[in-house]
Amino acid sequence: MFEDLTLDDLVIRSSSHTSFFGVYLATHAIHDGLCMCHASVGCKVKTQHHLVGHDGVRDAHVRMRYSQFIDEDLIQGSTAQLEEEIVAWSARQHPGVVVLDASTPISLQGQGMAGVIQRMEAATGADVVFVDARNYDADLYAGYSRTIGTLIERQRWTERRARPDEVSIVGHVFDRYEPDQIANVAELRRLLGALGLKAPAVFLAGEPYARLGEVVHARTHVVLPYARAEVRALHKLGQSTVATGLPLGLSGTKAWLRAVAAAVDAGARAEAFIEHEAARLKPLYELARRQLERKRFAVFADAPRAAGIIATLREVGMVPACIGVLHKSPGGAADVRRSLQEWHGVDLPADVRWLEDPTPAAVAAVDLADCDLAIGTTIEREALARAGKPWVEMGFPSELRHFLYPAPTLGFQGALRVLEQAMGALERAVGR
Repeated sequence: MFEDLTLDDLVIRSSSHTSFFGVYLATHAIHDGLCMCHASVGCKVKTQHHLVGHDGVRDAHVRMRYSQFIDEDLIQGSTAQLEEEIVAWSARQHPGVVVLDASTPISLQGQGMAGVIQRMEAATGADVVFVDARNYDADLYAGYSRTIGTLIERQRWTERRARPDEVSIVGHVFDRYEPDQIANVAELRRLLGALGLKAPAVFLAGEPYARLGEVVHARTHVVLPYARAEVRALHKLGQSTVATGLPLGLSGTKAWLRAVAAAVDAGARAEAFIEHEAARLKPLYELARRQLERKRFAVFADAPRAAGIIATLREVGMVPACIGVLHKSPGGAADVRRSLQEWHGVDLPADVRWLEDPTPAAVAAVDLADCDLAIGTTIEREALARAGKPWVEMGFPSELRHFLYPAPTLGFQGALRVLEQAMGALERAVGR
């Protein structure tokens, strides 16, 4: 298969954030999590600086440590250095959970960690899990997802006492402790509250590890696109699940509410809430339409987020000109099209230009002449700075845009905030 490789296959791009980094990102989303990377000096996470710049509230490097194994340890399968580091750093940080994150040499070696886990739980008093994620053929979202599945399997299911008013949320990407992400979690819980439901356990939400233990009492589990692969872990435990799209935009949020409501027999409550929110949002959407209708935009995002952003902007008459689908495991261009049609009920213009898992050179070569606005991460923003287009920075990493006040992207509140950011970006463009 190697003879089919081209130079483009070897170029570093967004999807080059491997599962190794995704496990670290997921651990960052647990307030008292400690990510212990079983790695040598040469295997340190080269993209960590993105998270350091992305999260302006909580130091991203604080809960990541390295075993610093040497070649002899690798050959002999020794975990002595790893265990010493776990004990030492647990004494300093008192984590609720220690997540073992293996570098590529370790994952290829297939070294078992059952003994390490048993010894370290006895030594530290914390839960210890090993996320068996491949680094050589998967991206950060695959590592994030596998971490969630591993944590779900670790919970104390023998203590389950089903609570009819509780569900869990599985697959929320929480990547920083700023008010945009905190507001997303609050909005998800607000939506569920309208159905008479609580969600004590959100995988993941930047909350203490102990909160995740409440998952065992949920009547069902709402699985977002980023954790679809982990549905099997819940089914293996005999749990019911509701697979949904992202509640992004009016269409996505309505579909999400109806999907959850169908699973818990809360259809009447869902429709009443949707009617109430639609009436509340109508004049605000009309205002946004007057400002944004017929404006053309480019979006660079992973597949579920791209579909949701496109749907949100289409709802006020904006027109997609270019769609760059980043990463691999959340899906590609075909998944964006499918989500738009099946989940959001949105069609695309025939002349949309597509990029899929693009290289930096491919992004830099994009012609934004016909676009009034672009949406994407810091990486695309810097690559296309020469175009001078108004930009709404969204996704990971977002190193230049930070928030001091709640700014969700999910749910009804998130739809308004996304439109408001688009309006603000275009207003600043007029003033240049």
